[in-house]
Amino acid sequence: MDILDASGMQSVTAYAPIRIVALGILKVIFGLLVGVIGAVLVVASWTGDMAPRQPGDLPPWWMMVVGSVLAFVAFSYVAGGVGRMISAFAGDCYFKAGPAGVAIRKPQQGWFGRFRMVEYRFKWEEIKQLVHFTHRINLIPVSRELRIEPREGKTVVVERFYFSESIKEIQRRLLAVQASAGR
Repeated sequence: MDILDASGMQSVTAYAPIRIVALGILKVIFGLLVGVIGAVLVVASWTGDMAPRQPGDLPPWWMMVVGSVLAFVAFSYVAGGVGRMISAFAGDCYFKAGPAGVAIRKPQQGWFGRFRMVEYRFKWEEIKQLVHFTHRINLIPVSRELRIEPREGKTVVVERFYFSESIKEIQRRLLAVQASAGR
């Protein structure tokens, strides 16, 4: 892997901290909205007269459980959003390629706002294919990612929001570098 540290590596795209911060803000806003709904349900079940009036009505504690679950989901979203905003300012993130191969360094999200820096290095011979993938819900594209499929090992997924260029442009640049390297 020392060959991948050579000076022939050039940047494929720039790290995009503003995009990551914006996504974190959206997650915090969504979490706060869910939290308000959960808090309203907990307060209403705690202070209100919610005695069952008919035989098929739910017991009063049921709304307390639903509100508590929503509050936990809200906490998870808010913590994840804050963690994403903090990870946006992680230093030395890059996406480089050269005649020897590809090197990527980016933050990887964990639970409750935690993140760690991950680094991937592949020689061109180790890469089976580069796949542009679009996640769709009811045929509507919702996110894009680049999948680097090695010949052996686990597929590496690079989400769109980490870097400034589009996934198709990153894939095009990587394939051009790979072709110029004769691989």
